[in-house]
This record gives sequence, structure tokens and C-alpha cells, in this order.
Amino acid sequence: MLRLSNNTLTGTIPTEVGRMEKLTGFSLAVNDMRSSMPTELGLLTALTSLSFFDNAAISGSIVSELANLSTLKVLRLFGTQLSGSVPSSLCVRLERAEMDCDGRVQCDCCTAPGTDFVAGSPCETAATP
Repeated sequence: MLRLSNNTLTGTIPTEVGRMEKLTGFSLAVNDMRSSMPTELGLLTALTSLSFFDNAAISGSIVSELANLSTLKVLRLFGTQLSGSVPSSLCVRLERAEMDCDGRVQCDCCTAPGTDFVAGSPCETAATP
């Protein structure tokens, strides 16, 4: 687990993170990162948890390479400027997703059975109790 949360970090998410193939968790939550989501995240096939929440300057598209993360169970992307959609093949594997469903992010994952969603409108109406 690489937990770099709450460290007032700035800069970009390094593409070299994709070289850490045994990484099981990656959190850059609650920092001031100014970056897009690197496609190299798709190389982290042992990842079970990915958290970028509360980084208002992380922007760009949610990368389709996240579909390669066959062990990912937790995805936390709220409080960012990311847009697009989470790959549907990933949605069915997630146990928990936290994201802003405010028009920028397509919340197709909200309908995945057995998934707990904590999200902005309209996902919260589809949340599992």
C-alpha cells in the first residue's frame, strides 16, 4: 500500500507508478495534485484500492485502462475534476465506489448489483443500503 494522503503534495501523478506491479493500494487523497490520470495505472493489476479524492485539480478523463484492474474493489474519485465513465467491466467487480455523479462522470456503476456507492446525485438514489 502506498498511502500519500493528507501530505499537501503538489505536482503530477508520475507515470512511473505503473512500474509498481505488486502495489495493492494507492492513495493520493486530500492533496493538491495537478494532473490527469495516467494510463499507466492500468498496469497495477494487483491493486485493490485506488483513492484520488479531494484533489480538485486532478482533471481529464477517467482512463479506460482501469478496466485492466481485475482485483480492484474500492475506487474513490470524488472531489476531482475527472470526467468520463468508469469502464463497465470494472463496475461489476467493485465493492465500493465514491465519485461525483454531477454530469462530468457517468455513473453507470451505480446499477452494478452488490456494490456500495457513496456518490453525488444521481448515484445516491441507487445506493445499496
